[in-house]
Amino acid sequence: MAATRIDCDIHPAVGGTRTTLLPYLDDHWKEQVVSRAIDGLDLNSYPPNMPFSGRADWRPANGKPGSDLKMVQRGAFDQLGSSHAICNVVYGAQAVFDSYMAAGFCRAINDWTAAEWLSKDSRLSASIVLPLQAPDLAVEEIERRASDNRFVSVLVLAQGETLLGRRHYWPVWQAAAKHKLPVAIHAGSAYRTAPSSIGWPSYRYEYYLAEAQAFQAQVLSLIYEGVFGKFPDLKVVLMESGVSWLPAFMWRANKT
Repeated sequence: MAATRIDCDIHPAVGGTRTTLLPYLDDHWKEQVVSRAIDGLDLNSYPPNMPFSGRADWRPANGKPGSDLKMVQRGAFDQLGSSHAICNVVYGAQAVFDSYMAAGFCRAINDWTAAEWLSKDSRLSASIVLPLQAPDLAVEEIERRASDNRFVSVLVLAQGETLLGRRHYWPVWQAAAKHKLPVAIHAGSAYRTAPSSIGWPSYRYEYYLAEAQAFQAQVLSLIYEGVFGKFPDLKVVLMESGVSWLPAFMWRANKT
């Protein structure tokens, strides 16, 4: 029997809020984006021009790595041999301070992902991007998208506003468990606090390796604050949690 290989973490790149997402925003946020020239909301966690944000042979001639569907298909399916892949869009919607803006942008990202990626290749699935800045709005987005079985999980950042086990997030986990959607905690930060438990690092290597501590803190929070006791059917997965990064980064550090 042929093995099923699933690439559980590919990153479609949002070209820009004023270009890629504009058709999927409601009228209010369209006007705000245009009049305020809101664009370029890439997280500092994933600066698109840095070499580690995309292999040289996977970078399109124009645009960000991950912005060309055909290149992603070739890389994930043809070169790496995956049979399916899950799209996780990591963009600044998860980090903006205004919860209504976050909800509007997350909604647009999910609609864009469905229309421009999932509808064009049946091998692709996606995570629902959530505005955790407002748990009630995050629940609304889960309910809005949960009936589309192409969305197979919900996506949150490892370093957001606060620890994920806190009770004000419980309605989000309840909705995820109800719809059998795993919570995908992905490396990245909303930069509300220092990435390290004892302050801001000087170098990006320090930041990336400190991500592992953030994942440890989130897992402990979910366990000790009783999330799994309250929602025993809830599943949580860790995306780019640091374990697989360490050998690669240490190798690169030694080579340089």
